[in-house]
Amino acid sequence: MVAADVIESLSKDLWRAETTRSPMNTLTSICPELTIDDAYRIQDKTLALRASPQLGFKLGYTSAAMRAQMNIAEPNYGVLTKDHFLSPQQGFDGYVLTEELIHPLVEPEIAILVEREIFGDGHTVESVTPSIAALIPSLEIVDTRYKEYKFSLIDNISDNSSAARFILGAPKKLSEVEDLRLSGVLLWSNDDCLDTGVGANSMGNPLASIAWLANFLSRKNLGIPAGSIVMTGGLTKAHPAHSKDTFFAEFGGIGSVKAYFS
Repeated sequence: MVAADVIESLSKDLWRAETTRSPMNTLTSICPELTIDDAYRIQDKTLALRASPQLGFKLGYTSAAMRAQMNIAEPNYGVLTKDHFLSPQQGFDGYVLTEELIHPLVEPEIAILVEREIFGDGHTVESVTPSIAALIPSLEIVDTRYKEYKFSLIDNISDNSSAARFILGAPKKLSEVEDLRLSGVLLWSNDDCLDTGVGANSMGNPLASIAWLANFLSRKNLGIPAGSIVMTGGLTKAHPAHSKDTFFAEFGGIGSVKAYFS
């Protein structure tokens, strides 16, 4: 385990890179001995520096497409805070200030609102389903604080799984969606269809992603608090966003969500 002062120093470096929009070298190139546990310690330290209320979690690399795109071997999680959330503005579900980000990418995701706390291990789709309040069409804007999108799993966890901003559409009850695995998504940008995906791209079922998160958190004696929003991972590859771009995601049986980049 890396010493606490090193963890704190690396966390401050990441926070500085984010707040000044000055990307840095990967942490593993600076400190090769970092472990996954160290990475989550760095994530926690940076969240303390952020000092923004927690709203939920974002899952990373739950789809094979994203793992292949970024050469990441397994899923991870980051924490969503109030300052990550973009509220509706100027006719869009989210209005993104591009100048606040370094190199943003957009992913369509199915977000899930957790109604009751999910705690403990051994969870399955069946055991988490009664705790789900709603499904929400969403867009996640990821933004690495490193110089480019080439990093290890440890680097990505340390960087809060590249969390930057998230945008939510209108919620829909889980009972109103016949089969979440089969819910397709069309991702549009500037009237062109960029990509397509399906709910099953998230671990076979977005609810399986919720079970994975609960089981993983249980290792740290943590759970998914009631009221949490959980972004269950990109259903397509992540696509670059630029100033003046619009993005529109349509989810079969769930709804749609639209964003504008200033």
